Amino acid sequence: MARKVEHALSGITRVAGICGLLVPVVIFTCLGLALLSSPWFTWTDHALSDLGVQTNTAALFNYGMIAGGVLAFIFSLGLIKVLSRKIGGYVLLFSSIALIGVGIFPETVFVLHFFTSATFFVTLTVALLLLGITMQKDPLKRPVGLLALACAGVAMASALFLFPLKGIALPEAFSCFPAFVWCFIVGAKMTFL
Repeated sequence: MARKVEHALSGITRVAGICGLLVPVVIFTCLGLALLSSPWFTWTDHALSDLGVQTNTAALFNYGMIAGGVLAFIFSLGLIKVLSRKIGGYVLLFSSIALIGVGIFPETVFVLHFFTSATFFVTLTVALLLLGITMQKDPLKRPVGLLALACAGVAMASALFLFPLKGIALPEAFSCFPAFVWCFIVGAKMTFL
């Protein structure tokens, strides 16, 4: 019986790991295609969410965020299963729900979009901090924890770009892209180890 439970948990962990691998693939692909279709977009004058309201890019951007959020949600559930200290996994789970909200509520629904977007960026950074701190206690997870702390540091440093620029696309990219790469690395560990 214990062997069946262990096998089922390893299967769940693998599925979650595959989702972690797919998070950056889906988000970067959808975002990249939306950017290629948007010659008007500049990194210094716009927000990434501006891509979610333009006719030719709205579906790519919004569905990409929703799909990426669903994948991150499943990844977070698997991560919670393997962590001994789970608080960072739960905050990451909450962050994935906010990412889904970014796609569901485009900028045209200003209040809801602002709330879900701000919640996503803040909780993603907090999740990485918590994951980094709690993983330091386990020597096997310490390198992944250090990487999470580095990603959180980049996310916090990206706030420095908020003031001199007209748009917020660069701070958005710097705060979440390293985290998506972290999901890929941890997803690979969950899938193949």
